[in-house]
Amino acid sequence: MGKAIFAVTATRKFPPDKIEAEYKKWLPTLERALSDPLGGLTDSYGKAVRLNKEATISNVDDLLIKLREAAAWRNVTCHGSWRAPDEEGRSVPFYVDKKRGVFDTPVDVACLTQLQLHAAELVCAVINTVTLMGHQFPGSNGPGKIAFQL
Repeated sequence: MGKAIFAVTATRKFPPDKIEAEYKKWLPTLERALSDPLGGLTDSYGKAVRLNKEATISNVDDLLIKLREAAAWRNVTCHGSWRAPDEEGRSVPFYVDKKRGVFDTPVDVACLTQLQLHAAELVCAVINTVTLMGHQFPGSNGPGKIAFQL
């Protein structure tokens, strides 16, 4: 997400008299992209895509909903206290979110496999928001123009 935020924000066009002020605002955005949790990154990414007039993604709201759902699952899988599986191979990790919601969904190998596939799909969707603008995704040697170069 951080690389997508970098690419989408780096490729915004500004009038010459606004470039310096926007550059100063850009640095804190990039710093947050390095340290924010996934929920914050999702918000920053959504804002960046909406502000870039070259962004061609038409279903940004749907993608953001899916990213937020994935963030919730990520928190459970990474921070939950996993119990031994039941006789059907399911476990309900003990996890309480910030709103004191208790996770109560049994998770099995099929569920984890589906989560893995869904995460890969979301990664591709985020990468596509950059490449469909004609820019190379940062850190890759894929097609497109380099988003930003010193």
